[in-house]
Amino acid sequence: MNNRALLAAACGAALPLMAGCSGFHSNEAAPQIYVLAAPAPPAGAVASAIDTAGAGSHSATLQVLRPLAAPGLDTDQIALVRDAQRLDYYAASNWPAPLPDLLQTLAVDALRAAGHFRAVQPDATAFAADQVLQIEIRHCEVEYSTDGTPTVHVQLLATLGQRSDRALLESVSAESSKPAAANRMQSVIAAFQDAVGDALNQLAARLDR
Repeated sequence: MNNRALLAAACGAALPLMAGCSGFHSNEAAPQIYVLAAPAPPAGAVASAIDTAGAGSHSATLQVLRPLAAPGLDTDQIALVRDAQRLDYYAASNWPAPLPDLLQTLAVDALRAAGHFRAVQPDATAFAADQVLQIEIRHCEVEYSTDGTPTVHVQLLATLGQRSDRALLESVSAESSKPAAANRMQSVIAAFQDAVGDALNQLAARLDR
């Protein structure tokens, strides 16, 4: 067999080996997806909403825009801060969507439950609204202390405006910090649930117009 035939035979034998490489699997763990539930309204909030329904005092409709996020937080990765300055992310642990999208859904649910507006919709809806709400996510991450204790820190700023003339109606803020019961992912997510829910309920209460 001449050299050309040998080269052709070698190339033909190599093709199945190269194709087989696509079947190899990574040793990296598959990411775990963690969800947050809509916050439960504070005690008395539901009764208050029922009492004022139909009274005409909360007749405005509201559109919640996609929140703005501080650098490093517009991602589906779960953020953590070490040594007060070093931003990092948990390995193989993610939110089901980028954090602003997740917070937008939860904010809509919290504001609906509070009952301060006639209707509350996200910005993807086809319906017009009287007022718009822009939320800024300043903090929504785990902070590790020097002894390794994780604490979830959430800080939100919200600006309410009139859609018709872009007039600023009010600006409110909310902040919550909740320690995790243990340095385990399930405990960290439970602390996120408490801190995010607390912050959103604060915003809903302060936006009672």
